[in-house]
Amino acid sequence: MITVGAYFLLRVRYPVKYTSEIVAACNEFGVDEKLVRAVIWTESKYRKNAESKAGAKGLMQLMPSTARFSAGLCGEEFDESEMKEPRVNIRLGVCYLAYLLNKFDEKNAVAAYNAGEGNVKKWIEESRDEYPFKETRDYVKRVYSAKKIYVYFG
Repeated sequence: MITVGAYFLLRVRYPVKYTSEIVAACNEFGVDEKLVRAVIWTESKYRKNAESKAGAKGLMQLMPSTARFSAGLCGEEFDESEMKEPRVNIRLGVCYLAYLLNKFDEKNAVAAYNAGEGNVKKWIEESRDEYPFKETRDYVKRVYSAKKIYVYFG
């Protein structure tokens, strides 16, 4: 049994924000809400203005080229100035994640979200036992650890 204090600390560390945006996108594209929450937590810790040195932006840390591709997939006009807008970023990120989930099993889709679709295809063809990029191995572990928390706490 978890104490009230531990529950509070976990809720602070693993927030539940942007529920309407996440639920709408997950329903639209058929993606597990807990997985999306875990990806957002891993990518940005729910900081809507997050921006990486490489140029990834927003809650789901989309590169402009990925966001443009995703906008095309989901039939939306792409406006780079809106990439940090939670509704837009979440919808494009979930659309892209759905695209990857249609190509790969969940674990490999998560790896592809981090390392790129081409790398994961190559690794599957090579029958690798583990991802060769430490960053990707660690990323997948962080996403699944966060997902366990979100599943446990609903």
